[in-house]
Amino acid sequence: MIEAAIRKGLDGMIITDHDSVKGGLVGEEVAKGYRDFKVIPGAEVTSRAGHVLAIGVDQNVQKGLSVEETVELIHDLGGIAVASHPFSSRVRPSVGSECLKADAVEVFNATNRGLANSRAMSLAKIHGLPRTAGSDAHWARTVGTAGIICGDPVESIPRGKVELFGGYVGTWDMRAFMFRQLTSTLLNRPLWK
Repeated sequence: MIEAAIRKGLDGMIITDHDSVKGGLVGEEVAKGYRDFKVIPGAEVTSRAGHVLAIGVDQNVQKGLSVEETVELIHDLGGIAVASHPFSSRVRPSVGSECLKADAVEVFNATNRGLANSRAMSLAKIHGLPRTAGSDAHWARTVGTAGIICGDPVESIPRGKVELFGGYVGTWDMRAFMFRQLTSTLLNRPLWK
């Protein structure tokens, strides 16, 4: 993933595996071997209402709690909470309007489609919440499809000091991703990396 990000011209990435900081911590260590590339660890925490990104944490955050409890635990660990794909039709449940309880809202997710992202953008704008974007890359091919440009994300995101970039993951890549997810679920293990 790191090499894919470097090939795409990125200077860093936030790694947020589902309910675990392990991938981010490994990525942070591996990134030390690459000049001028930084990895910020985190996790995509499964709250009762949906996913909340815990950015800048190095410990796991308990899953299955309310959004408020999840955000509080993330803050206690020194991180920031970003509501991930709040109106996604492919991820259930999605936090929806509970995204207003987070520090920021992901308003552009490269694996969502237009309406879901538009709803997130509209709600964030109406309530003056900081906005982010992400590739939601589960494999190297889609790394860097969307993201943010800023200094330190943990400091910049809550202040709204980020620039969003990106586009949507292509139809064929999404089909391949969905096939991989289904097969992985059926086999109860990752299919390939």
